[in-house]
Amino acid sequence: MPPVAERNSPVDLESCAREPIHLIGRIQSHGVLFALSEPDLIVRQVSANASTLLGTPVDAILGKSIEAVLGPPQFETFRSRLRSDDLAPASSLRVSIGKPAVEMNCVAHRHDGVLIVECEFVKGAHWVAPAELSANIQILLERMERATTILDYCRVAASEIQRLSGFDRVMIYQFDPEFNGEVVAENGGVTEPRSPGNLKYLGLRFPSTDMPAQARELFLQNPLRAIADIDSAQIPITPEIGPRTGRPLDMRHTFLRSASAIHLEYLRNMGVRASMAISIVVKGRLWGMVACHHAKPWHVDCSTRAICEMIARNLALQASLRIADAAQQSQVASRELLEDFADELEEADGSVNSRSFGGTRFIELFDADGLVSHLGGVVALQGVTESHAALLPVIEKLKKLAVRGIASSDKLTALDAGAESYRSKASGALYIGINERANDYLLFLRRELVETVEWAGNPDKSVNTDAAGRLSPRVSFAAWQETVHGRSRPWSEAELDSARALRVQVRHLQDIAKLRQLEERES
Repeated sequence: MPPVAERNSPVDLESCAREPIHLIGRIQSHGVLFALSEPDLIVRQVSANASTLLGTPVDAILGKSIEAVLGPPQFETFRSRLRSDDLAPASSLRVSIGKPAVEMNCVAHRHDGVLIVECEFVKGAHWVAPAELSANIQILLERMERATTILDYCRVAASEIQRLSGFDRVMIYQFDPEFNGEVVAENGGVTEPRSPGNLKYLGLRFPSTDMPAQARELFLQNPLRAIADIDSAQIPITPEIGPRTGRPLDMRHTFLRSASAIHLEYLRNMGVRASMAISIVVKGRLWGMVACHHAKPWHVDCSTRAICEMIARNLALQASLRIADAAQQSQVASRELLEDFADELEEADGSVNSRSFGGTRFIELFDADGLVSHLGGVVALQGVTESHAALLPVIEKLKKLAVRGIASSDKLTALDAGAESYRSKASGALYIGINERANDYLLFLRRELVETVEWAGNPDKSVNTDAAGRLSPRVSFAAWQETVHGRSRPWSEAELDSARALRVQVRHLQDIAKLRQLEERES
């Protein structure tokens, strides 16, 4: 089992990450799309399959009012539900379109100066009857109320989304700081025998390269993405360039948008034919994802998708509350310790020096293994540390990285190759610059946290390139183990907040001590 190495970032991965997937110019075949100008509601771009639905050439649709598509009564209802400043209609509108008439769910939104109207076929979609949906929501709320931890909420959410949506498998995975995702809850499983989709993923990790940065950004803007059939035809938008905008249609908020070829191949390699993904956003950042997989084509209707999205939002809320509660408890403990610290110094001579940080209370506050203090030109070491001389290169790097005196790292070898020699004693550090001019600082250290990580496939082979230079995703998702060396437990935001508070307190005490010295000299 090899030790973990730095993830490679070759040009092929960078090219994949730069792909403008929001400008893909194609939609899935289970719906039609119209791009309208306002206020005239004239069709300026349309998906090519509209000609089959309406029984008329695309050129005859372009330049006409959407009224010609919807008919006068439905057009009036549609227009009345348009709002001036938010996505509209606020909910889906059931319409009948075409010759012969076909029932469709219609939604619209505004983006980049265009009103985008999406009509999704009702026939063939999985849906939950209103009465059954009400009962399901009641069951969901009762199960959520009994959940006591985030992991419990994840398990409930996975189970309920799987039951409502009908997908074979629903996974919830949580991102680490580098956006590698660990599957923390899994319900169901693809039933195709000998299929890669029959693997169990609970506890496995997926590398960040499985979801490039631009895809993560889209999930912050549009929280739900569904692919009804990876093998269905991709329908082009006509014309490709918008006549009013002079740009390809920006489809970041559309639910019908096609997926990139490499993502479709990725799903195919997993034994997945249909998928749905929902983002879990906490404090404006992707905390995790809900991933739904099906071995056969599977189209979930808009109302059922909305309920699944509501479950994910509720999970995000619970995660946010738990994080906020932990941060508050940390702040209370930090404030009490700093108040006691200040009172003790006041009762003594009031000066702050390396001896002021004796004992283990600050090491315990920051869940550290050691502390290096450099105050007034005096160096003191406590707990598990390395020699001050060996740590100097890392200290200098952290000084340069510091923002308002604070910097942290959970991998010191990334800052200084020499840190490899002492990684067992110190693989992570939290730097608190007290007084840069006097070179006063505190350095909390954490030991190496050696752990065995199980990935869903080799993360160093997440993308392959053939002889012609064509990108393709990996084909194996079987559990692949590696041992992680040279890392400590990462420093939490609450610990960084405590570090900022400690810095302010120590600087304040130093200022008071200086003022006293001046007063004594003058007297």
